[in-house]
Amino acid sequence: MSAPLASTLVLGLAWFAAINVVASVLAWCVATFVLRAGAGRPGGLLLAIRLFPAAVSSFFVAAVFAPAHWRLEPADSQEALGFVLSGLTAIGAVLLLRSLFRVAAVARAGWRLRACSRLGAVDASADAYEVPGLAGVSLAGVFRTRILIGTAVRRVLSAAELDVALAHERAHRRALDNLKRSVMFCAPDLFGDWAASRELEARWRATAEWLADARAVNGDGRRAVQLASALVKVSRISADRAAFASSPAWSTLHDPPLLEMRVRRLVSGDAPAAEARTSRLPVCAIITGAGLACVAMLASPAVHYLTEALVRALP
Repeated sequence: MSAPLASTLVLGLAWFAAINVVASVLAWCVATFVLRAGAGRPGGLLLAIRLFPAAVSSFFVAAVFAPAHWRLEPADSQEALGFVLSGLTAIGAVLLLRSLFRVAAVARAGWRLRACSRLGAVDASADAYEVPGLAGVSLAGVFRTRILIGTAVRRVLSAAELDVALAHERAHRRALDNLKRSVMFCAPDLFGDWAASRELEARWRATAEWLADARAVNGDGRRAVQLASALVKVSRISADRAAFASSPAWSTLHDPPLLEMRVRRLVSGDAPAAEARTSRLPVCAIITGAGLACVAMLASPAVHYLTEALVRALP
């Protein structure tokens, strides 16, 4: 391995850990404020706070530090790292390795979905399959998702209940909720181990379930009651059976901590209506990308010189 490449990798890990620590503290402060403000926060905001440390540290290393260091660092440079930078490098390596192991776990669970293609289809339009050992209903996979339905669940649910349960999982699919779950689960950061982060994820899951309920019901009181009935029936079956090929990235129809609240909301007589979505994501992405590119271009040389000064100064 060449000296510039090795130096870029090692110092990149140190910068990743350092920025991750600072960003995690900032995320904790914002999360604490948002959580104390109560419920009702948009799911997008909760997701953004949760992923802030991993996103900021990854962007800094990939777009700011690494290009400048690779370009400006002399080929014959020989730098000895002190224990501070060595410790940060170790922390960065641990965070990335843990993230890679979690990515592998999600991929391994998705690999098992190949077997579903040999099972009986319940609803071809929804890409739904019956799974004998499954104790519930689940949207499985991340990119090529499939709705899995346990044999016992299919036997117990009425046709109307099954239809609204499928609609609930299709709503999760359209919202890319499994992808969001997997990104949170695999995010390389320190913040994910903190209580505030776990509470953010719980709030996000609640928001995602309520939105999927609303889109499945779409203001129809009968469908709301049918979905509530399906939730109760599935929860009873799941309480007596083991899970099948589950993954933290997969959504399930019944989330036990949210079950009672969802059922009460559905049978309250005020059926939730699906919200009209006007996405501004493309415009926001273009503006944000342009701004970040300018920041990276302007900050890269200064970050390289700061890195050199820190290597010399830190013990």
